[in-house]
Amino acid sequence: MYAIIACGIFEHEIEKIADDLDFPFEVHYLEPGLHVDFDDLAAALEAKLEECKDCDGIIVGYGQCHPQMDKILSPYKAVLLECQNCIDALITRKKVEDVATRGLYFYLSPGWIESWRDMFARLDWDQEEVRLQLGPFKGTIFIDTLNNSEEYEHDLIMFLDYTLLVYEIMPVDLDHFRSLIEEAKERLEV
Repeated sequence: MYAIIACGIFEHEIEKIADDLDFPFEVHYLEPGLHVDFDDLAAALEAKLEECKDCDGIIVGYGQCHPQMDKILSPYKAVLLECQNCIDALITRKKVEDVATRGLYFYLSPGWIESWRDMFARLDWDQEEVRLQLGPFKGTIFIDTLNNSEEYEHDLIMFLDYTLLVYEIMPVDLDHFRSLIEEAKERLEV
C-alpha cells in the first residue's frame, strides 16, 4: 500500500482520478495554504510522513512549496511530484508559458477558489493588501479541472469582487496531473 500525502488544494482532483490509478494507496490531505508559512508546512508534512513511513512508498502531492522540501523528504521513501507548484501540476508548463505571453495571471483551481479567504487570512492580508499584492496581475484564470465551472460561478464573482481581477475559464482534463502521480510512483519502484 502506497500513501499519497497531498495539499488539500488537490483533494477534488485526486478523488476524481483515484479509480484510474492502478495501484493501491491511502490518501492524506494537509490543510491548503500551509505553504504561506514554511514552519507550518514543514511540521505538518513531517508529522504525516512519519505517520506513513511504513507504507511501500509515499507520493508527496506538492510542488517546490518549501525551500527545504528535498531535505524534509530525505529520511523517508518519499518522492515529490515533478512540478514547481500546484498550477504546474494541473496544467503543463507549456500552457502556463503560453498564457504568460498575454500577461501575468493569477490561477485558481476548485481547491483554490474554496480556500483563498483562508490563505489570505494566513498571510494577514485584508482586502486592501490583497488588491495591492495582486495589482500587477491582468486577471484570473480558473482551471476547470472538474469540468463544472458553472458550480463555482458565485465563488468566482466573489473573488472578482474582492480582488478586482476579471476571470476566464480554462477547461482542462486531468491527464497531466494523473501522469505526474503515476511517474512519481514509478520513481518509488527504482
